[in-house]
Amino acid sequence: MSERKSNWIPWVFVGAMGVVVAVNAVMVTYAIKSWSGLAVSKPYERGVAYNEVLQAQHRQDALGWTVKASAEITGADRAGRVLITVRDKDGRPLQGQVIEAELQRPVEVIDDVNLTFTYAGEGRYVAPVTFPKLGQWDLRAAIVHDQDTYQVVERLFVK
Repeated sequence: MSERKSNWIPWVFVGAMGVVVAVNAVMVTYAIKSWSGLAVSKPYERGVAYNEVLQAQHRQDALGWTVKASAEITGADRAGRVLITVRDKDGRPLQGQVIEAELQRPVEVIDDVNLTFTYAGEGRYVAPVTFPKLGQWDLRAAIVHDQDTYQVVERLFVK
């Protein structure tokens, strides 16, 4: 009996499946090593304390403060500043706040940049900073005045 010329056809399917498995293995390895997927640290504890988060948000909303943030480059080598303006519910500038803040890079994992703000008048607070990179940054700030705390998370674009 002579051998059929189509004996190679099943091996095409085996080879194609081998390519699919190899590509999937590379993609899974890259996905696991590139980012953990966690958006916050201690997600379980944060979920359990969610009612406290809602209460804090209601207290913050009751303050009625208006907070605006911006970032700009003012010199060479990505030297610049972050500006936060704080006004009360009647639009008057607030002074005497303590601002604890940091910049986080949302598009890649690099060290956070801590900011130290000083009062510049008219409800404006300024922090000098040297931006490690241009582009998108998340400003996370806690503005404390007496017993009140106002949390700010704002996306800034540094050009």
